[in-house]
Amino acid sequence: MNLYRCALVALATCATALSLAACSAGVTTAGPPATPSRGMSAASQDATTSGRPSPSPTASKPAASGTMIQVSGAIGHFPVPAGAKVAENITSSQETVIIFGSISPAKVSAFYAQALPKAGYTISGNSVITESGNVVAAIQFAGHGFKGNIDALAKFTGSDVGLGGLSDKNVTTVSFLPN
Repeated sequence: MNLYRCALVALATCATALSLAACSAGVTTAGPPATPSRGMSAASQDATTSGRPSPSPTASKPAASGTMIQVSGAIGHFPVPAGAKVAENITSSQETVIIFGSISPAKVSAFYAQALPKAGYTISGNSVITESGNVVAAIQFAGHGFKGNIDALAKFTGSDVGLGGLSDKNVTTVSFLPN
């Protein structure tokens, strides 16, 4: 198992634990989403990659102050917030995972509250909580034959594994499973 797969497993485990914590706390929705900033330059709206050739997103039309990236596997395209640094875009036989950084959990929640419905997905839960001093966003969605989770952490802890060139602050995972 290579270093990125270890990071993916650690991140997915952490995201699942945080989603369960949000659910067990009875949190199913966030407050009104913050309005994403307008007037960003076209350059700041492009998602970036870590320079590795495999996760290279292909930008297409913008979505709610973000960019649509080409996702590996059968997903096709998926929105990411403006300024997101996409580090991984991995598909296994059962799951597709996107990992990106540089966007706070509150901004991830606000962005996807608008972008997911515009992209044809239904949101079943969107919460932002503080757990042990760490701000966490957890979003559940479905559409286009997939169900998914978006988990954003202000501070990724509990692992010494690298995150594909991302820092341990403002790390987001998007995972898709066939519906």
